[in-house]
Amino acid sequence: MRFPWSPQRAAKRVCFSDRAHAAIVAETAAQHPNETGGILLGHSCSGVWHVIEAIDPGPAARFSRVTFEYDTAYVNHLARKVAGHYQRPLRLIGLWHRHPGSFDQFSLDDDITNHRYACQSPEGAISCLVNLDPHFRITAYHVPQDLHYRRLPHQIGDGGIPAELMELRHASCLDPGQLEDRRQRQALERLLPSGPQPPQAGPLAPALAALVAPLLEVLDGQRRFAYGLQVCGPTLVLALVERGGAGLHRLTLLQEPHGEVRLRRHGGDHSWPWDVARFRRWLRGGCHG
Repeated sequence: MRFPWSPQRAAKRVCFSDRAHAAIVAETAAQHPNETGGILLGHSCSGVWHVIEAIDPGPAARFSRVTFEYDTAYVNHLARKVAGHYQRPLRLIGLWHRHPGSFDQFSLDDDITNHRYACQSPEGAISCLVNLDPHFRITAYHVPQDLHYRRLPHQIGDGGIPAELMELRHASCLDPGQLEDRRQRQALERLLPSGPQPPQAGPLAPALAALVAPLLEVLDGQRRFAYGLQVCGPTLVLALVERGGAGLHRLTLLQEPHGEVRLRRHGGDHSWPWDVARFRRWLRGGCHG
């Protein structure tokens, strides 16, 4: 499988931390002679891919001589936890897996997996192959979204990674204000829809497009809620998280066929006409509805 050409060609090299490299070596040894693999966490900076952590495939993973399957729930959970150990949270930048013998090219199944990972970021991803033929070796590739693989040189050692990317969280991170901001951000991410919304295809309704600027002015002028605003097809979805409180709200602004703008709570059938004065009062806690 190959895809049309794209200009993602800036990758220069891959740097593995001592910890990430040791994790790959240990997992390869533990599953020998079966195939195994994992995901890579770190950062991409100016074409240099810094691999800071390597996550194993999990206790419920399934292995054979020619393939393996992730314990997806475990990998997702551990990746989130490990990423948060760092002052600058890590992100998913790629994956690695062992191949039998000296085969250091990707299979068609690998192409599909690599493409899925590459599409999660504008700069693509990296994918690394491990071989024992007979000695341990890693072959690193940049994977742009068009799957025109480019082999990259790699180095091993913490010295190749900027110190600020390796800095762990410490007690000063437990500032109540920072924790509150993080809670609000996570709550907003859960409230806002993710992915495409097929039932609501099409551009944002004209009356709503005209409403965006004044709505943002109202939201910026209040302090009761942290907010997130997202275009979802022809509608606007507004997520509100109460600062210092327990209030969580997801509201949808939609334009009726006759042009009226209405407001609807998530999960409810009832909607009411949009009224900016009433909305301001509600934001201040002066009315309910």
